[in-house]
Amino acid sequence: MPVLQLADLHTEETGGLAYKVADTVAMLHDAVEQILRLRRRPDCVVLTGDIASEAKPGGYRNVRAALERLDMPAYVLPGNHDDRAVLLEHLGPWCPATPETAPHLCYATEADGMRLVMLDTTEPDSHSGHLSEKAAVWLERALEPARPTLLFMHHPPFFLGMGLMDEPFANADRLAALVRDRPHVRLCCGHLHRGYTRLWQGRVAVGAPAVSMQMEVDLRPGGGDTFFMEAPGYALHTLLDGELVTYFCEIACAPTFSGPHPFLGLNPE
Repeated sequence: MPVLQLADLHTEETGGLAYKVADTVAMLHDAVEQILRLRRRPDCVVLTGDIASEAKPGGYRNVRAALERLDMPAYVLPGNHDDRAVLLEHLGPWCPATPETAPHLCYATEADGMRLVMLDTTEPDSHSGHLSEKAAVWLERALEPARPTLLFMHHPPFFLGMGLMDEPFANADRLAALVRDRPHVRLCCGHLHRGYTRLWQGRVAVGAPAVSMQMEVDLRPGGGDTFFMEAPGYALHTLLDGELVTYFCEIACAPTFSGPHPFLGLNPE
């Protein structure tokens, strides 16, 4: 059975609009409805960060209510807009982090022949990705079984051509060394609010489209701080003849395609 990845929910408190535009509570509801309508249900659902808008408790409560509707396991990772303590307070049952990587929320599980490794790449008060040495030591062991492995994280550890989003990933060389010699690993990221794929260190890396707003693909040096209200989406990872396959899927809704809108707080204007 496939593994379904949701990224960048930015769920607001009920009645709130993310970045003054997006009704992310309704968008999360649309995502759950679509999952429950799938003719072939996923084995599990993985949420790869930016779960609640600016770590608001009401946003996490809305996500909890959504996860409680699912009839399959779900797993949560933080993103740079999340607060670990608040996330664990409201979503702890869906984030069974191992104590050895604390305060980073890392853990691993299995799903229908695939190994799922959850890597927390966040750092308080930082927008960019980080790999702590404690998490790296754990990750080396977590990636050791030589079977198809999905390595989930919020931040991509590489640049993608949008200046304001292309921030250095701390300790990227350490991560590169860990995945370079492991052909069974696929990196599954979010953060960019857009589906993407890249070959990095000889490994396929993919990013899931956002459940919320979709980033404008602006490849100018100052690009990466505006979004459109396009159709939201998700990534679906599955096995075919022992090889990993990823699909990018849209979520049924009535998008306005309005924009570009600014990501308030990133754009100083």
